[in-house]
Amino acid sequence: MKSPDEFNEWIQFSTSSSIMEIMYGLEITSGDPYVDNAKKALDGFNEVAVPGKFWVDMFPVMKYIPSWFPGAGWKRLAHYWRDINRDVRLKPYNFVKDQMEQGNRIPSICRTMIDDLPDSDSPDRTVKEDIAIDVCAVSFLGDLSAARVFFMAMVLYPEVQRKAQAKVDRVLDGRLPELADCSSLPYVNAMVKETLRWQPVSPMSIPHATTDADKYNGYYIPKGTIVIGNAWTLMHDPEVYKDPEDYIPDCFLKDGELDSSVRDPFGHFADAIAVFGYGRRVCPGRYFGLNALFLMIAHTLAVFDIKPALDENGKEIEFKADVTGGVISHPVPFQCRIVPRSKAAIDLIRNSDLME
Repeated sequence: MKSPDEFNEWIQFSTSSSIMEIMYGLEITSGDPYVDNAKKALDGFNEVAVPGKFWVDMFPVMKYIPSWFPGAGWKRLAHYWRDINRDVRLKPYNFVKDQMEQGNRIPSICRTMIDDLPDSDSPDRTVKEDIAIDVCAVSFLGDLSAARVFFMAMVLYPEVQRKAQAKVDRVLDGRLPELADCSSLPYVNAMVKETLRWQPVSPMSIPHATTDADKYNGYYIPKGTIVIGNAWTLMHDPEVYKDPEDYIPDCFLKDGELDSSVRDPFGHFADAIAVFGYGRRVCPGRYFGLNALFLMIAHTLAVFDIKPALDENGKEIEFKADVTGGVISHPVPFQCRIVPRSKAAIDLIRNSDLME
């Protein structure tokens, strides 16, 4: 409310601080090095996860070229991203371990996982500890794309915003939403689904490799083949979703309630969860992410109007939506106006713990 022009930064800080507190019991400030390193690690992942991005992907023998050799810039990048990823994995984890050794047992998921580790002389200790480190780190690397997609959709589809606000107002009656309101706000739940369907965070998913040879529709797929799940196509199938390029939460509703017969972006069909990945590497933070997205959307609708930005003459600037490519996709940075809906909304925000 104090700095609406910086909504991108506030979305990043709000999401990151929540994850850090839940996973590690850490309270962070804006510009925290943990957050900066996580963003760098995510940028690196987005680069290296694209098959064929670097020559070494096609000519593995190039991995023996020293990093100082001309044309081996990819190897210097690999060393840089390796160091960043090591910091993201280990620094907050080691902080929790140090705090526990000093008797400061701040509640967190990481602390619980450390408590559950086998004794130090157990042969499973190293493997279990690596799992604990990775689970915590992967949760922190969750992307903020979905929140930005929501703001983009509200600028482009003001009629959806007005309809959602009316439904939120009817249920909340002048208070802020809670997670317990989830079942009473089917339209907001439909917006969560539509936000993830309309612009999937990972449109082509993370590349996988087949563990065994397989056959599919007459095609022979050798063991070790890189397979890419096309979440974008699944979520933009015109036989399932009418006008799939538009943002239409109503496509998930029937008679005002969620329609279970419609393909769910985060529901199971086959062994897929579409927007959250496939198989053993499905996103471990999906439940946290869904709850956080629901609360963010519901809170925003309850107290703010999202409108196009204004030019120097006070006229609305034509909004052009654009998203990046890559394994992780997100809206290109944009500006909009975030305006309190009323004086009552301002008082509601000021009297809540959101201002702490």
